[in-house]
Formats: sequence, C-alpha cells, structure tokens
Amino acid sequence: MTNTGCLSPNDFLLKVPEFFKAANEKHITVRLTAKRLIDHDPVEGNIEFDTTNHPSYDVSRKASKVSVSSISEKEYPLLIRMSYGSHDKKAKCSTVVKANELDQFWQEYSSVFKGGMQNLIKKKKKKSKGSTSGKTTKKNKVAKKN
Repeated sequence: MTNTGCLSPNDFLLKVPEFFKAANEKHITVRLTAKRLIDHDPVEGNIEFDTTNHPSYDVSRKASKVSVSSISEKEYPLLIRMSYGSHDKKAKCSTVVKANELDQFWQEYSSVFKGGMQNLIKKKKKKSKGSTSGKTTKKNKVAKKN
C-alpha cells in the first residue's frame, strides 16, 4: 500500500493527474471523498459528536425536522481523500483545505479533474434477456402468421 499521507493542497493537486494516469492505464476506479474535519478531543469531548444534547450539529435526514435555535459560527476545514486500487496495491493521498481557501481549491481541482477524464471508456450496457418492448420475437412472428 502506497500512502503519501496528508499533503498540502498544491501538492495534492499535482498528485491528482498521476493518480488518474495510473488508474487509466490499469483500468481501475479512482475514489474521491470529502468530509468536514473535526479534531477529536478525547478528554473534554466534542459537541459535534453529541447530537442528542446538541441537535443543531446533526446533519442527518432527521435533523431537517428539528428547529435550530443557535448555529455554530465555527469554520471547519475540509478533508479530501483520493485512492485507487485495492488491498496491498492501494495508493492513496489526502489533503486538508481551510474554509477560506476552498473556492480557489475547487476551481483548480475541477480543471485538473477534467484533464484526468480524457481517456475514459464508456461502459457497454448489457441487454436484458426479458425485455421485449417494441421488438418482435420469433414466437410473436409465428403467432402472427397463424
């Protein structure tokens, strides 16, 4: 497993084309994830993880029914991970982007990301055996003749 660790956003953007090139050559999937980064405090705990007593931090579907009285003004950085391969041959890297740098990062990332999609091959769809919509089959042709 190749783990390059947490890179700076600029180094991460330089690594993205390398990942796409390797994945295109090997015909494998590149996985991208993004999530809010919360520093876990094991001593005092985090109110972000206590959604029972602090429902304003719950971002699940159930939270849409809860009225939010106070919203946190704290800005969280974004953790972005990228990987391809599986098990022992897995290559991965990640970066942390601050909230105020996010717009510029996404602009640069989208241009690099689009450049990595040049050699994509469209998957061929399998025809289902059971569907006969709009087409006549041999049985239907024989039945029409009789």
